[in-house]
Formats: sequence, C-alpha cells, structure tokens
Amino acid sequence: MDLRQLRYFLVLSEELNFTRAAARCSVSQPPLSRAIAQLEEELGAALFVRDTHSVALTAAGRSLADDAMRLLAGVSEAGEKVRGIARGKRGTLKLGFGGSTVYSLWPKLVQGFRVVVPDVTIRFVSMPVTEQVEALREGRIDIGMIREPILDEILATQTVYQETLAVALPSGHPLQATTGPIAIHQLAPYPFVTYEARRGFSYYADLHAQCRIAGFEPMIAHEALSTEAVVGIVACGEGVALVPASAERLHMHGVCFRPLSVSTPPQPFESVTFGLAWNKQKVSSVALEFVGYARQWTESPHSEAR
Repeated sequence: MDLRQLRYFLVLSEELNFTRAAARCSVSQPPLSRAIAQLEEELGAALFVRDTHSVALTAAGRSLADDAMRLLAGVSEAGEKVRGIARGKRGTLKLGFGGSTVYSLWPKLVQGFRVVVPDVTIRFVSMPVTEQVEALREGRIDIGMIREPILDEILATQTVYQETLAVALPSGHPLQATTGPIAIHQLAPYPFVTYEARRGFSYYADLHAQCRIAGFEPMIAHEALSTEAVVGIVACGEGVALVPASAERLHMHGVCFRPLSVSTPPQPFESVTFGLAWNKQKVSSVALEFVGYARQWTESPHSEAR
C-alpha cells in the first residue's frame, strides 16, 4: 500500500465514478482501476461494490476512507513542517537571554519575530551574556544576545543596536550631586565593580585601557557575571560601575545612575554595542531566519525606538 494508491482510493470514494475519479487524478481509467485492484488484493478485502451502473463503498472501504484521510493529512502536514524547517519557518530556536538585554530592546525584537514567523518555537535559556560564548561553542544555544565585539573565530555576529554607558553610583556617593555627565577620570579615587574577564569579551581589558588613557589604573573591588549583579554590588556601597544606560530600568534601591561623559566623536568604550552571535559551524535555518529578521528590523524606522 503506497500513498499513490491511497490518493486514488480517496478520490474514487468521493466520486464513486471511475471516469470522474480518473480525470481528477490526471490518469486514464485503466491505471486507476489497476491501482484500486492492487490495493484490494494487498488488504485482502473488497473496498467497492461495482456493477454496470454504480460504484459504492463497502464497510471495509468506509473504514479505510476515514483512516486514509487522516493519514494523508498527516503526510501533508509533515511535508509542510519539513519544508518550513528547511526555510527556517519552523523548528525550535534556543536563545541565550540575560544581563541588560532582558530589559532593553530585545523583547520588541522577539515579539516582532513571533508575528512574522509564528510557527517557530522559541526557548529562552537564561544565562549571563559572558557565558553565552561557551554555550554557542558547545551548541547549547542557537543564538546569543551579546555585547560586541566577540573575540572568537568560530562565532559570527550581527550588530543590532548601540547604547551609551552610564555610571552606577551607590546612594549618597559624592558624585551623586553631579548634575551633568561624569568623566571617567572623576572615578579614579573610587573602587570599581566590573564584569568578570571571560573568553571572547573585551570589556575588562577595555575598561583598564580607558582608565589608563584617563591617567589612572582602576581599583577593581569586585567582579560579577551579570549587569544585575554588578548593579546590586554597587547598591551595597562596594564601588562604582560602568554599565549600559538601560540598567536604570532595574529600579534597584540604593543605586543611582549618571550619564558618562562622551567625547566627540564618541570613543569605543563610551558606548556598548549589542548584537546577535551564532556558531558558524553549527548554525540552523531557523537561526539564520532570526538573524535575517534582526537585520531587517534594525534597518527599519521603528527600531530606533529604544
């Protein structure tokens, strides 16, 4: 029993006329008759009652018609799923999600992708941005939502947006009274809370380089994996930090934010660039579809709303 026989059978069960059924199947009547006869022989049951004037389904034929309809519908659906997966329109997308990306523009990006590609299942894998490089290398996630640049030869990136850095200060800090932007050299007397140095990320080295340019070596009091943790340690009064400006949306008690003074033109460390990262050796069609959507999204006018 093959799919062609089942399709012929279903058409004949609807038409109950060999001539009309053959026309619908785009075959002549003899091949249709042979296919039905072969099907009956394989099943060991008569599916139709035939006489010179009419064709009718037997009880076995009615039973097969119900099952064949469900089977062929399932085969059609399976084919659509496979084609959708090949085009990146179906499947599962594992997104690394954490740090300041949670409360910046990423929710808008994901919501927009769901509208355009509704049949993709998105699974969020919570982890600090600093851990996503290893997760991408090991294939535990498909896409990382990361800070750029990523210094890893097997990862590709797509820039999504940029935001300025802000200075996080514990409440009551002497610089809290500052009304304008804070220059990095003003932070020289105070201990820093910073992100852990991790493979693939330049933040730690960039902070030291920028402080040296400003004429001092930063005093690192604490290191943490995530923006939430960095800001939380600042709130404890343990130091100051440079974090994405969107971290203010945490509304954490005991910490205040001031803009970082920006040069003209802006220097690399005065803002932070966020993007997507994926493993070039393990990329799926669904992941590429998401990257393509993100690329179009960043070029559209509404993406400017942060």
